[in-house]
Amino acid sequence: MEQNIFDQISESLVKTTLRVSFKLASGLPLPLPILRGAMEIGSTIFKPRTDVKINKIKIKDFQNFNEIKAEVATPNTPVQGVLLHCHGGAFFAGSSRTHRALSSEFAARANVKVYMLDYRRAPEHPYPAALDDVKSFYQYLINEGWKADQIFLGGDSGGCALALALAIELRDREQKLPAGIIMISPYVDITLSSPSIHNNIDRDPMIKSYALKRGGEGYRGKFKANDPRISPLFANLKNLPPLLIQAGSEEILVDDAIKLAKRAQEFYVTTELSIYENMWHNFQMFNRFIKKSDQALDEIGHFINKILATTKIH
Repeated sequence: MEQNIFDQISESLVKTTLRVSFKLASGLPLPLPILRGAMEIGSTIFKPRTDVKINKIKIKDFQNFNEIKAEVATPNTPVQGVLLHCHGGAFFAGSSRTHRALSSEFAARANVKVYMLDYRRAPEHPYPAALDDVKSFYQYLINEGWKADQIFLGGDSGGCALALALAIELRDREQKLPAGIIMISPYVDITLSSPSIHNNIDRDPMIKSYALKRGGEGYRGKFKANDPRISPLFANLKNLPPLLIQAGSEEILVDDAIKLAKRAQEFYVTTELSIYENMWHNFQMFNRFIKKSDQALDEIGHFINKILATTKIH
């Protein structure tokens, strides 16, 4: 379908704004706390839906002597499942606050309760701190009475590495796997070796590899960058639940998305890959301004509903 002039202008304006704000900052050697704060401030342009209720919760993780916080987005329609989503931010930034609007979109479009987790961030808390938090929260959902086939794992950017690593660990421990996994602009290879890292350096209006490298280095700690536990693109992906992978054609991580889909298919994992033309890293967050973002969010809702409908039949 040919794009209308209004959509073209909207995309152009958003790209220009991102280039002179977020992308510019991501390429500077600023202290990580400043970059975190800038992301928090910038996220105020994203407004959560009014038909979704947002609550804050915290749980005690007695195994790791830690308290884990999260925000819960609940739609005003009957809830049929739950999404545990790991926010992006290259492991060092992002929060439930920055992703509140996105959380509300997931909740409304899929009729699920969304838990946006505030896991511990790098470099103050290197691997496996963040993953331990996600594991603990998954177990919390099970203890609350959710069945594994009602739970979806999700992630955007670096959060995808956490969601995928959790699914792999659950499989290795022969525990019940979630119903599906949603990957938005996956940052699952912190070696940053894909061609698009360089080929799309000017095309991606959102982020530079410098910020990803800083976050990845802080996250991996003493582990090598190509360790499958850190970069799950290199892991054994057999017997994982269905995957939905989305990326923009102009982002520096688009090849990571393509590689992940190909690798999952080689392990016979049911995989859907959607590359949205002229879109950028985490473009789904801009649905107030961009039509393709709306379409991508609808695709996520459909993916969840389709799997839950199959679960009910069985």
